[in-house]
Amino acid sequence: MLKRLAPIFFACVIAFAFIGYFVGISDGVPKPDGLDESALVAKFDQAEIESDPKLIPAVSYAEVSQTAMGPTATWSLKGQALPQPEYDLYTKIEPSEAEKEASSKLRSSRRAFNGAPPIIPHPVENTTDAACYACHGNGVKMAGLKASVMSHEFLGNCVQCHAPMPPAPFQDADTSVESSFVGLPAPKEGKRAYPGAPPTIPHSRWMRENCNACHGGPHGWAGMESTHPWRTNCTQCHAPSATLDQMPEAEMFSPDSVPMLPPLDVVAN
Repeated sequence: MLKRLAPIFFACVIAFAFIGYFVGISDGVPKPDGLDESALVAKFDQAEIESDPKLIPAVSYAEVSQTAMGPTATWSLKGQALPQPEYDLYTKIEPSEAEKEASSKLRSSRRAFNGAPPIIPHPVENTTDAACYACHGNGVKMAGLKASVMSHEFLGNCVQCHAPMPPAPFQDADTSVESSFVGLPAPKEGKRAYPGAPPTIPHSRWMRENCNACHGGPHGWAGMESTHPWRTNCTQCHAPSATLDQMPEAEMFSPDSVPMLPPLDVVAN
């Protein structure tokens, strides 16, 4: 008996559901009793709108590409190219030896020895690590100066490695210390397996993972720019140094070795 009535019951439920759906659609959206439909539409004073210069009339999506407004008031998307950046990625670059020499001297003047973290050439009193990263993360340009781009990933406590300038009362004091230490000379260029081959990287990549910090495009050092900055995977062609980057981990951090530096017996005296 239940098996016979079950199909009839479900058929009635489905029929009532369809009837309720179509009746609801025909009645439309329910409204409170006594409410005027015009009260649901926002009203604006057109004269007041036109008198306010800060209000920009809205346009349809089809008219956006043909309308100049706001930051795009000087150019239109239709029939024109987008504004070009200051640096052209595909400009032919020919590094100058004179510029490279000047850049090398400037870099050396900020380091106690080749490979040492550079000093901070500006006051950093009351400055946080976040402020350092804000300028040196992407190489901010300010007042004709360009901040050097970080060659390594962000690490907290920048002054742990980069020595700041002396405090203001001691900047004119003679803090030089006599020393006979002579470090390794700065690398000039990498070796090539054969003429025309990509040169090897003549320095360690430790803390220098970002090649663009020195060699890339608008943020690189003058005279050290890559002639092909559009190629982003540098180590695909330029092999790391076998002696500077291939040191076993156990030997690298042993007390008798200096991390990522050649043996001390090759240091010039």
